[in-house]
This record gives sequence, C-alpha cells and structure tokens, in this order.
Amino acid sequence: MIQLHLESLDEHRRKVFEKLGSFRSQGVLAGGTAIALQIGHRRSFDFDIFTSSSLTPSLWAKAKKVFGKGVLKTLSTENQLNFVTSENVSITFFYDEVEPLRLEVPTSSISLLDLRDLAGNKAFTIGQRGKWRDYVDLYFLLKTNSVTLEQIIDNCSQRSREEIFPTKLFLEQLVYYDDLTIQEIDFIGSKIEPLEIKRFLSEQVKKFKDSELG
Repeated sequence: MIQLHLESLDEHRRKVFEKLGSFRSQGVLAGGTAIALQIGHRRSFDFDIFTSSSLTPSLWAKAKKVFGKGVLKTLSTENQLNFVTSENVSITFFYDEVEPLRLEVPTSSISLLDLRDLAGNKAFTIGQRGKWRDYVDLYFLLKTNSVTLEQIIDNCSQRSREEIFPTKLFLEQLVYYDDLTIQEIDFIGSKIEPLEIKRFLSEQVKKFKDSELG
C-alpha cells in the first residue's frame, strides 16, 4: 500500500476520506484529490468518486447513513449524485462509462485511480475547457515524472470516446491560456508561479512535437 499524502486534506476532509471506505465496492476516488493524495503537491477540497455502473437510489440512502445528520443533496441524476456534508465538504459520485486502463491503487479507505488514468482524465477535462488547477495538476504530474506526455496521449487515445483522440488539439489547449482564469492554489511546499507552469508545459509540448517529427 502506498504512503498517502494526507497533508493535502484538512481535518474534516481526512474524516470524509476515511468514511469513503464504506463505498469502496461502489467506486474509485478520482480527480485532483486522488492526485494530491499520491503526489502531495497541493491541498484539495472536493471528492470525486467514479463508478462503473449507473447510480441507484440506494446510494443516496447509504450516503445519508454514512455521513449522518446535515448531509444535503444538491444534484441527483441517473449518472451523477452531488451532496455536501454538514462540514460543507462536497462529494460527487459520477458514472463514467470509460473504463480505466490501469489497476486501482488500494488504500485503507477507498481505492484511488492510477496516476496515468488520472492524468488522462485531466487531459480530457482540459479539452472541455478545464480550469487552472487542471493545468497545475498536469504540471506536477509531468514535473515529478509520474507520467510523460507520451503516456498521457497514449492513455487518452485508448480511452477516447472519439474514434481518434485529437492529439493536436490537446497540445494546442495545453499551451493556450488567454481565456483561462488563474485561480489561487494552496500549494504544499514552495509556491509555483503561473509563468513557470506555462513555461514548463510549453517546453513539454515542444519536446513532444520535436520527437514526433524525428
């Protein structure tokens, strides 16, 4: 079992993470929190759980039982359930028909998606007008050598809903920031300036393009 970076969660969220162990048979933790728990780059606030089947009413009943009084449902559809705990921690269960390629990462609580699948998900998110934190997460995944740009594109190519993953478009989006709002990030350790993140990602894209051209 890997050593989790629990410093990425505050006290309330650590308790939520522990309680999510009750849902280990229903899904796997994804999103920025799953990345932060594995590489410890920033503090994270929300929990996104991906499920491999459509959601049922029994899931909400279980959530109320596990998280207790004060839990509030904010969205409920066949494919998504959003609620907040009494401590205002947001939790989302989301049915994702795109299966991960890698084995889940087991923990003493709910399992986590593997970093390669998480990086692929971030790439898909950026393709749908992602937020600044998605670029920050990819920066750290690449900077820490957790994944390579080639591995991200390969992951997306195998899991894309489209016949061919639009690699060229993704690379363009990875270095386009004109309409992107720079959000404040609660880094663990030294603060990384937006200019450095943009420079590094642009450098990674250039290296990838150069290698593809031979």
